[in-house]
Amino acid sequence: MRRAFACTAAFALGSLGLAADIVREGAPQGAVWHKGDQKEAAADLVEFVEKMSGARLEVKAVAEGEKPAADSPAIVLGALALEMGLPKPPETPSLDGYRLQTRRNHLLLAGEAPMSTRFAVTHFLEHHGCRWLMANKWGEVIPQAKTLSLDGFDVSEKPDFAYRNVWGFVPHARSRLGGMDLPNRHDWEHVPAARYFKDHPGYYALRGGERRPGGWLCTSHPDLPRLFADAYVAKSKKGVRADTISPPDGRGFCECAKCKALDVPDYIEPSSGTISMSDRYARFFDAVGQLVGKEAPGFILSFYCYSDYTLPPKTVSKVSDNLCAWVTTIRFCRIHGVNNPRCESRQRYKAVVEGWARLMQTACYDYNYNLAEVTVPISKITYMKDNIPFLKKTGCRGINLESMAAWNLYGPHTYLASRLMWKADADADAILDDYYAKLCGKAAPHVKAYWERIDKAVREADVHVGCFHGIHAIWTPALVKECEADLDAAAKAAETDLERERVALFRSGLESARYYLAVREAINRCDFVAAKQTFDQWLKHMDAAFDKQYNTMRGYKRGYAEWFLRPLIESGLARTVGECKLVAQLPDEWDFRYDPQDAGEKQGWFKDAAAPEGWRKVKTYSATLNEQRIPEQLTWMWYRARLKAPAALPPGPLHLWFGEVDGSPTKVYLNGEPVAEFAGARKPSEVEVTGKLLAGKDNLVVVRTGHLSISELMLGGIVRPAMLYAGPRPEPAPKGGR
Repeated sequence: MRRAFACTAAFALGSLGLAADIVREGAPQGAVWHKGDQKEAAADLVEFVEKMSGARLEVKAVAEGEKPAADSPAIVLGALALEMGLPKPPETPSLDGYRLQTRRNHLLLAGEAPMSTRFAVTHFLEHHGCRWLMANKWGEVIPQAKTLSLDGFDVSEKPDFAYRNVWGFVPHARSRLGGMDLPNRHDWEHVPAARYFKDHPGYYALRGGERRPGGWLCTSHPDLPRLFADAYVAKSKKGVRADTISPPDGRGFCECAKCKALDVPDYIEPSSGTISMSDRYARFFDAVGQLVGKEAPGFILSFYCYSDYTLPPKTVSKVSDNLCAWVTTIRFCRIHGVNNPRCESRQRYKAVVEGWARLMQTACYDYNYNLAEVTVPISKITYMKDNIPFLKKTGCRGINLESMAAWNLYGPHTYLASRLMWKADADADAILDDYYAKLCGKAAPHVKAYWERIDKAVREADVHVGCFHGIHAIWTPALVKECEADLDAAAKAAETDLERERVALFRSGLESARYYLAVREAINRCDFVAAKQTFDQWLKHMDAAFDKQYNTMRGYKRGYAEWFLRPLIESGLARTVGECKLVAQLPDEWDFRYDPQDAGEKQGWFKDAAAPEGWRKVKTYSATLNEQRIPEQLTWMWYRARLKAPAALPPGPLHLWFGEVDGSPTKVYLNGEPVAEFAGARKPSEVEVTGKLLAGKDNLVVVRTGHLSISELMLGGIVRPAMLYAGPRPEPAPKGGR
């Protein structure tokens, strides 16, 4: 049989002799021994052995020369186990290696450090059936076992990745996460403006023709490598082994001639359409790394490959060996794995990782969720199966998985990721089979079918956009119906209240998908009364899931629903009730074209007589351009559609309202004449058209918007419904919140 937790272990019986039971028929037969160096590991053993068997083991912290008698059952930890003949744990840079070995009546176990000794304890507990599958009260699995044997261990373990982090997951002692410190954050703290700007304005980025104090620096300035290096060398003298050298978040790049001369002309970052900053920064990082390497050998400098410095540099072929590049996935598709033939974005990601890995050591910053949405189940099982072994093959040193602790939405693949971070080539299917079986008993096959069905839908969805805009391409009505049948069968098969509660946990995720689809459908027909009613019910549902610990995301228990959907719904509602009235909804399908030369206004594209060449039909609120296989361009975008106005137009003020346009500024034309312009992307906006509509006739509505920067992956243009409403303009909709 496949064994998910065997890893490199060989449970060898016979050669070292059969050991006794540490607990027999609920009574302790021996004790836990150590030399005072393993209090936490001993406490772990005592706690969970008692939970399993009811027996409380005695802990003996002994003096030099003391050890258990040969005929007395014992679990021996740490230094004492090594003194009694346990071979040394495998050596790792992260001090994560551990060993377990049965020696007749004794189980000897030790790690390279106190935490890895606790990993060894976890290995013993898992062998006896314990699991920690989710970071909530539903995820701990402690079997009842009146007898616990020490037989059959001969285990040597070390991780494939030196740094392993899953945000919000179970404690490292239970999950084997942790490892060496490889800081990854945005931080250029070493040249504070308050200290240097007055006398050295040249240290700071040139923006718009002037040097500005702040976080962004002029990395071509010859003084900066020394200033940074001095800061890191000082930290090394205090025992720090690594730090970040990554630029601040955002796009405040220096525009001086010396910095720009280090960039490669026509080397374009695909996600932004702008020149890559990677070469200038790689040279700066190398200059700092060379200085640090001479004065603080072994000190690691890590940085994000992010934003407009995601691509590997073109003109740098060798760098200091103390640099570590954290390749981030924020500018790539977040739902498909690197082996998905449908996903060009992930193929680019694969090439980017391989390019950086040829130059220096690398690490990966990734997501367990569909950034930025966190409301419906999205399975990344195949994603993890593809990505983590790929990262191991490239020599990746660490993985930081930014995670949302929504166990009802992301449970299986989050657990799978934690296991593959330890052993990338472990049997992922066996790990998941064990997960389902331990959680759900006889309901496991149906829960497995539920998650495999979702995973297949994600894997086969030919959509790559982020946030809420691609959910409908995965969660179809057919998928909802099939998943409901899976969980109905699971509920019938579950035998205990605990198993039924875990099935209910997953069902809460399915119900959240159902709520979202209903909200989206109501928004798309501009029925904001229904949208608000369903949205409020959905929020209560998400709150109930949080109260039950189905998710444990304190700051995000409602995901991003309030952040992105509440302003849209409340703005639309305010314009269709009370003194306001929906007059007409604009069509889903518009004519569309890109305008990379910004020539549309001069050529009169807003006029009824504009030439038809160059336009194509696209959907707006029912499908993104990405879903329609129209490549994203960061440029000007034009839309035009016909609006049939009623013969009897309401007398009050009339407005054209747009639920969401990913672009700014946006200019609206009506019947060949400019109406107004609004700024700000991804928020409800409107223009007044009182007295400008032709009653009872088709009116030409044209929209020009500047999709000039990224607000979300592979989006752009009109992405929510537009409508004509009558009545006084309401007060601005409240801002969204988390």
